[in-house]
Amino acid sequence: MQKPLKAIDIVDHLTIIAIIGVAACAVIYFLFFQWLAYQDIWLLAQAYEALQGVIDPAPGHGLAHGLADLIAPGITAQDLVAQGLIEPPPLDFRRVLPAMLSVTVFMYAVYRAVPILEDFWGLKRSRINTDHPLCVYIAIGLWLFFINSIMIAFGHQLEFGASFPGILENFFGRYGNDTPHYIAIAQRWYQYTDCSHQRVIVFFPLYAVLIRIMYFVSPSDMFAAWFVSNAFAFASGVMFYKLAGLLTSEKEARLAVKFLFILPSAFFLFVPLTESLFLFLSAAVIYYTLKEKYVHVFIFGLLAALTRSAGVLLIIPVACEIIRQVVDAYRAECGEYCDAVESADIKEIADSDESHRSFAQWITKKELSRFICLTSFLLGIGIYLLINLIVYGSATQFMIYQEEYWGQTLYFFWHTITYLVDSVLNSGREWVIGLAFPGVIAFSLALVMTAIGAKKIRVSLTLYAMAYFIFAFGPTWLMSGPRYAAVLFPIALVAAKIAGMKKGYNLVLTIAYLTMFALYFHEFMRDNFVF
Repeated sequence: MQKPLKAIDIVDHLTIIAIIGVAACAVIYFLFFQWLAYQDIWLLAQAYEALQGVIDPAPGHGLAHGLADLIAPGITAQDLVAQGLIEPPPLDFRRVLPAMLSVTVFMYAVYRAVPILEDFWGLKRSRINTDHPLCVYIAIGLWLFFINSIMIAFGHQLEFGASFPGILENFFGRYGNDTPHYIAIAQRWYQYTDCSHQRVIVFFPLYAVLIRIMYFVSPSDMFAAWFVSNAFAFASGVMFYKLAGLLTSEKEARLAVKFLFILPSAFFLFVPLTESLFLFLSAAVIYYTLKEKYVHVFIFGLLAALTRSAGVLLIIPVACEIIRQVVDAYRAECGEYCDAVESADIKEIADSDESHRSFAQWITKKELSRFICLTSFLLGIGIYLLINLIVYGSATQFMIYQEEYWGQTLYFFWHTITYLVDSVLNSGREWVIGLAFPGVIAFSLALVMTAIGAKKIRVSLTLYAMAYFIFAFGPTWLMSGPRYAAVLFPIALVAAKIAGMKKGYNLVLTIAYLTMFALYFHEFMRDNFVF
């Protein structure tokens, strides 16, 4: 159980949060606003050089004011950037590193001074309760902030002077991901007649519905999609932490959250796609199954099946856990009868109609209702097939477009690794680095971790991992294997189990994960076949 959060602990946590907040604001200021001010001078200088043949210099002015006066009326530096006449300077971290370090040291000094002030004022200080979940939630939020800051900074470079929604549009709309398809569904549902948009039927509806709901408070389509994904990225971390707390120790639960978010393709959780939503719903389904709250299981199971086709696979771990709960409940309630069965003659027990009928009544009246929640997964898939039937007259139309446009049909997973390795050996450098080699890594990591976890995690999660692996890595012409692996949360539990065995294992796994994360994220930023 978690220790209750005392008043003094709350003060300590608020102190840390305030320090982190001030430091984050300072970093943003030095990293972005001072860089933008530097860009203004740079752009004005280049604008002057571009227009010096048109306008004569005005003497006696300072650099910034003088160059601003030299710009022709109606022409801005941003216009010249858009026309390709001048270029903004690159983001140079060396210019802001001293400022960031100075702020960090100053914030550390403030934190060190807190105990001295408490002693001076006669306050009693207790040790910060780092075991409280609040620390985990703060860490998830900071990681979300960090990854998004990098993407937004890069998006600002793509178009200087763009608004925040414009930055998101520039960055996430520049490469061939599936975000525009979900936005198209949010705008006009599946009612498209042109061939270029008919393919959106292969995408499940829930994520698009949430984007549509966000329209009421969102300045743009892309902002709505980005907000939904990042909100559920944070929620999925919280839900997964609660789930891991039921399955492992507190230490391993924290490790599991860490490995969930530093998986090489985990940055997809912050991209406007369905990954974070599906991860949240998947973790919620298993969590509430273990808690035996079957109404919640029904609701989240239905939503998961409306998010991605893999949602129906959650029926496997849920069924396994319910069967186990029924057996445990029967053994607990009928323990005396079970003991009698072990010591009695088999023929005598078989002839006992009363005992046989009592068990049948028990399983029917008291426990059969548990299995009703399993229908939610079938209902979700049924709704999606009904949409296909209404829009196209065929419940399986999505399978036709999946094969025609993406060349994907269900096949054997060993075929996938065969052509991925062949691509690594025979394709061009960009294709290998961005798609083929990360695909091999994701395939191998998911398979090895599933095999290792067979005796380390619950059998229900192992069966789910196996089914998901076959389903996700089986389709022909697989291009998004690393992205699909990002939501296979059982492998994060396995990594936590391994890391918890020895301190050195934790260090090696963390370094390996972060290295692969950084390299793959770099290829994503470069728009290099990362889908």
